[in-house]
Amino acid sequence: MSIVFKAQHPIFGRGKKPLGLSYQQRSPYYWWWEFLRRNRDYADCCAAGGTGALAGLYADFGVVSNDNFKEWWTGHGFRLFAEQAKPVKLFELDTPADWDSCWTKDAVMVVAVPLDIPKRNLQGFFARLLKDRHGGKRGRKALSDADASNARYPLHRNVSIHTLRIQLAVYDAVLAARASPKKITLAQIAKSVGINPKSNKRTEGEVMDAARRRSVLAATVSRHFKDAQRIVANTAKGQFPNSD
Repeated sequence: MSIVFKAQHPIFGRGKKPLGLSYQQRSPYYWWWEFLRRNRDYADCCAAGGTGALAGLYADFGVVSNDNFKEWWTGHGFRLFAEQAKPVKLFELDTPADWDSCWTKDAVMVVAVPLDIPKRNLQGFFARLLKDRHGGKRGRKALSDADASNARYPLHRNVSIHTLRIQLAVYDAVLAARASPKKITLAQIAKSVGINPKSNKRTEGEVMDAARRRSVLAATVSRHFKDAQRIVANTAKGQFPNSD
């Protein structure tokens, strides 16, 4: 049975043709791993051999300090994020022994179908029955739906890889700036991680002045840093990317 993921899984290449890191970074699961690596409480749990308040999370995610994402993914990751096999398969019951006592009406519909009824009548009957009993809608469900994913660790919400990349870059840069003896402004950090504000033209030809530009850059970096802080903190709850 093939392994299925709700989001893009990392790609590594095969044999003597490995793909670059950028292919791994196209997956939100790569960024889950990266943000968890910044969680101080989880790092302490790892240093303590997986004991303490986060022991349960450690049992699933293991040590994440190794810079080799492929190694971690092979040992832990894919099992955490893969969709679980559906508990009920579509099949015909041949004998009473096929009945499962765990089936409930909200999860399984069991129907006796007399085969002497014309096919057209049966099709109409099933159409009406499904309309009444089946709550499914066309299209892909949002990740906020409780049943959107049955993975052990589903993504908390739909995610932009570009945004995650910027948030983590800002997070690392701000912490590095705080530890540096040199004064580094938020606007400088924005430039270092590739953040550029829109020109925000008020009238044709009017461009944001230098002071306003620095203010916008600083506010953008501050927002990304706060979001990244919350995402890092919530990885300890087994949630990603949760910036609430």
